[in-house]
Formats: sequence, C-alpha cells, structure tokens
Amino acid sequence: MNLLKNIKTRLLTTTGLVVFATCGLNIGLNVNAQSLANTEGTLLIAQKLGEIERKIELSEVPATVLSSATAATGAKPTTAQVQINPDGSTVYELGGQNQQGFEFEIEIKPSGEIIEVDEQVEKSAVPEEVMKALKFWLPDAQIVSTWRSTRYTSFDYYYEIVIDNDFGVELPADGKTLKIYPL
Repeated sequence: MNLLKNIKTRLLTTTGLVVFATCGLNIGLNVNAQSLANTEGTLLIAQKLGEIERKIELSEVPATVLSSATAATGAKPTTAQVQINPDGSTVYELGGQNQQGFEFEIEIKPSGEIIEVDEQVEKSAVPEEVMKALKFWLPDAQIVSTWRSTRYTSFDYYYEIVIDNDFGVELPADGKTLKIYPL
C-alpha cells in the first residue's frame, strides 16, 4: 500500500510538470515548504503557496498600466509579466530602458496604481551609508549593478546591489539593515 502511495505521489507530480510543459506556459511558482521525516522516509509539505508569475506580451497589459509605467519612468516598457499573489490580487511587472540607457522595472496594480519602481543607477548615486554597510558586511563583494528602489506604498527608498551575478542585497538609504536574496 505504501508503494502505491509513493507511485501516486510521483505520478501526480510528474503529471503536473507535464501539463505545464505541454501547455507551453512559462510560469514561475514560489512555494515555501519544509521537509518532515516520518518512519518511511521524508515528506515535503508545501506550507504556503507564493505568487505565480507568467511572462506576457505587452498587448496583454491594460492601457492604464502601460500609461502609468510610461509616465513614471519616462520610457515605454519592452517586457511584461503578470503576477498573481496568494491573496488573489494581480500585479503587472514591466521592464525596459530609460532615456539614459539604464534598465528599469516597475510593479503596477491593474488600476494603474504604482507599487514600486526599480531603476538602475550609477554606483556614485548610492548613498555613502549604504556603501559603508555593504563594505562592512561584504568587504570583497564584486558589484555588478546598482539599483534604486522606490516603494510607493511607504515612500521609502532602498538600494539593491547585484553581487557577482549570484545574489543581491537590499539596503535602506540609511544603510542600517541588509537583506540578502538569491537571483
């Protein structure tokens, strides 16, 4: 009976992967999970389903979202994806290059309300306190790119710094905290 349960679990997982592959969908799915040991081995239990992301064509983006993105960045987006959050809300993530040739990414609600704007900036535009904190925590870090992130929900500025194309760090403008995230 246990062998049958394992086979069903494997088949269910495999079927899910096949469905995504054969539908040609490009979907990212973030799940928080943990491993639990039992008498028969280890189980992986999904605790919380994260957001679902899918690349889309710009023609699929609502006009309100496109006009908000263009007004906020001063440039027309060239890439788009839609994100469905665990609470069912939808967010559009658009990207492109501004007139100075720097990349940008912007998150916008379907209503056109801006959530966050991330803009690539010169290293010299990063506040001294942020750079001091980075050198303290990661003295040998090889910086690939630097970004300024404006959070419109709280009107805070954060700086995101890509290190060795492996991971990034996020620091507030005062440099008092450091968050590391994988790329």
